[in-house]
Amino acid sequence: MEIPVEKNKEYIVQIIDNGYEGEGIAKIDGYTIFVKDGIKGEKLKILILKVTTSHAFAKILQVIEKSNKRQESDCLSYKRCGGCNLRHIDYNTTLEIKKNNVQNLVNKSLKTKIQVEETIRNGKSI
Repeated sequence: MEIPVEKNKEYIVQIIDNGYEGEGIAKIDGYTIFVKDGIKGEKLKILILKVTTSHAFAKILQVIEKSNKRQESDCLSYKRCGGCNLRHIDYNTTLEIKKNNVQNLVNKSLKTKIQVEETIRNGKSI
């Protein structure tokens, strides 16, 4: 497969899903691009930072169509700390992402699939 993106080039992408660590997932000609802080449903202008044979990593240059799930982080250290990776996404959506991650990981190794229960809220009022 020919790699359809180049390092240090800009592209417009649609985020089709969120990955394990909250990164946005986009595809160009079937090739996967992980976009830091991208949210499912957003249209973004991105810059490719790293290219491998199977996928690439990118950062957001511009949010063209913003998700209604995007929020400002309530932590002043969020961008530089690295301890949290979902603070830019509203709480209910982060619960869905976490549930889906557990569902996918558990069912990868089971012959009989199970349904993961809803994620327990932390008591935070929303």
